[in-house]
Amino acid sequence: MGVRADAETLRRIPIFSQCEAVPLQVLAFAAERERFAGGQAIITENGNARSAYFILEGTAIVNRGPDIIGRAEPGSLLGETAMLGSFHYAVSATAETEVMAARIDTGLFQRVAREYPEFGQAVLQVLSNRLNSSVREFEEVRAKLAKARSFSSL
Repeated sequence: MGVRADAETLRRIPIFSQCEAVPLQVLAFAAERERFAGGQAIITENGNARSAYFILEGTAIVNRGPDIIGRAEPGSLLGETAMLGSFHYAVSATAETEVMAARIDTGLFQRVAREYPEFGQAVLQVLSNRLNSSVREFEEVRAKLAKARSFSSL
């Protein structure tokens, strides 16, 4: 894929859905390519999240604990919160086949956000909306638990 095609694929990822083409092209161009052999860990649950990985080629198995929760294919973004700061990965991902990924670390993301402030604002808006939605869901669960006399009445 070329830089423009990679940027358009990045735009299909919810966190980048509201971003303009140019900063996404810069991000796609500047991201370092990394190859993972089949069976090699890409990210590890609870590991220090230093980079997000945009899958360009191949597939990876995504696990939370011992459970397989999905498959990452070309166009998937693993560890997106790692672009924003120091977090821990919420899942593990292991290359199922040989994987080529574009590594987007915090420094790169922040440089693009400084150069293109509207890019950073668009990403933060999407994350803010996601956080608000999660808070509403937690409040609904909390209200249901408060009303329930026992778990069997849920």
